[in-house]
Amino acid sequence: MTHTFNLIDQPWIPIVWRSGDVEEVNLHHLLINAHEIQDICADTPVESAAILPLLLAILQRVFQPMDEDAWETLWQNGAFPVDPIETYLDQWYDRFDLFHPERPFYQARDERVKSKSVLYLAEAIANTHTIFDHRTEATTDALNPPQAARLLVTAHAFRLGGGKSGNQTRNFIDSIFARGILFFASGSTLYETLLLNLLPYPDDHTMLTKPDDRPIWEAETPLSERQFASKQTYATPKGYLEYLTWQTNHILLLPEDGLDGTIVREITIAPIMPIDPSVFSPQKAYRARKDKKGQIEAWPFKYFSTDKALWRDYDTMIMLGDDDLRPPAVVEWFSVLTNMGVLNEDRQIQLMATGMLADQAKPMFYRKEYMPLPASLLNDEYIAYVSNALTQAEEVAKALKDALMKLAELVLMRGGDLAPDKADRDKLIDQWDVVTQFWALLEPEFTRFLTVLGQRDLSAMDRWQDELRKSARTALNEAGKMSGTHAAALRGQVVAERVLNSGLKKIIS
Repeated sequence: MTHTFNLIDQPWIPIVWRSGDVEEVNLHHLLINAHEIQDICADTPVESAAILPLLLAILQRVFQPMDEDAWETLWQNGAFPVDPIETYLDQWYDRFDLFHPERPFYQARDERVKSKSVLYLAEAIANTHTIFDHRTEATTDALNPPQAARLLVTAHAFRLGGGKSGNQTRNFIDSIFARGILFFASGSTLYETLLLNLLPYPDDHTMLTKPDDRPIWEAETPLSERQFASKQTYATPKGYLEYLTWQTNHILLLPEDGLDGTIVREITIAPIMPIDPSVFSPQKAYRARKDKKGQIEAWPFKYFSTDKALWRDYDTMIMLGDDDLRPPAVVEWFSVLTNMGVLNEDRQIQLMATGMLADQAKPMFYRKEYMPLPASLLNDEYIAYVSNALTQAEEVAKALKDALMKLAELVLMRGGDLAPDKADRDKLIDQWDVVTQFWALLEPEFTRFLTVLGQRDLSAMDRWQDELRKSARTALNEAGKMSGTHAAALRGQVVAERVLNSGLKKIIS
């Protein structure tokens, strides 16, 4: 059997239509009908997110140069023009065949490694054996072509490193988006989402761009200059298009005949030179780390956290003009479009944060969440309101913790005079776990706060402060219920309430 599966005309991308119907579509159908599609709906957030850079690379290439005028023309059109997209897809049709005998899509042959299970598309070390959508070696015998296409694209974006290739030359390393949070603008349709994320191009502010920058499938000898190398060797993208289609590994799918057609059981995979760590990702948010002398020594990007919800750092993700911060490029581009009148200044979109949190080479969770991004917040006056609101929340949380410490101390003292051990006090507070409840209560209120403030309604601040008081008192009351009804607990509840009220008065005037 001759194996072929062309991503341009074979369905493989799961989408949800505006009608609510779910379907798998091909690249051509998706791009031409993006204005009728709600969103991509693959099995996991990272699988959906991995498809976006591929789509953006095609659109950036088709509609370059991209500036404010070109962007406005597309926005007013209401849909992507058919002819330039079809011309481009026709030109590069053979390069999108997943099993092309010479140039299989997004793949490179490497004779120095032996074949292994398709499970290694997702992770490099054998003791994990879990693919992106949680299939395991016991449940996964083979992939059909649509599954293989999605997981190939996802592997190039999110595959975790660890372990060594067959020739033991070097460890596998993380793919380009495996660590950190990716930020995209999200509109009411997939067309709006894709268009909102079409950044100026060519534009050295987005990423340094050479004349020969192109998506990897257009290169005559892809990855030929990035073979196995020492740990100290890095490669730099020729520009934004190569960056969007960056490959950290040589991957080759090995198709074979199955009962119902082509299947993939095995792959070959080998690490090549990673991207230079000094390259800033336009899809990530960075905050400067300084040394003792106040000099910038590094620019770490933002991660998801198991301890702190993302919205609590919202202001740092939208603050423009701060030398210690690098917000996602789409935030600055949205500001440019509204300031120039290309978009209405009352326009509200969503800031989508997606990615995964990993512990070494093991994913802990995948995540996708949305936060309002009103254009009016992208100026110093309104960002100051947002920063103040978040600062107040942190201060109220501290006041709540002070009250909890007093409650825990009095409960453990049982009416005596001997102060309890701090470790016992902290353990009791952890058992109550009401600070977590405090933050959980505030999260939907913060979304409401941003929406109202984005309408330039300063009453949002008053409502936010009311919610801070209410949430803190609710959390303390829950701890009081769990502390018991004995005399020491009842006295502790009264004293803790006084401590909290005193703290609230100092924070909220």
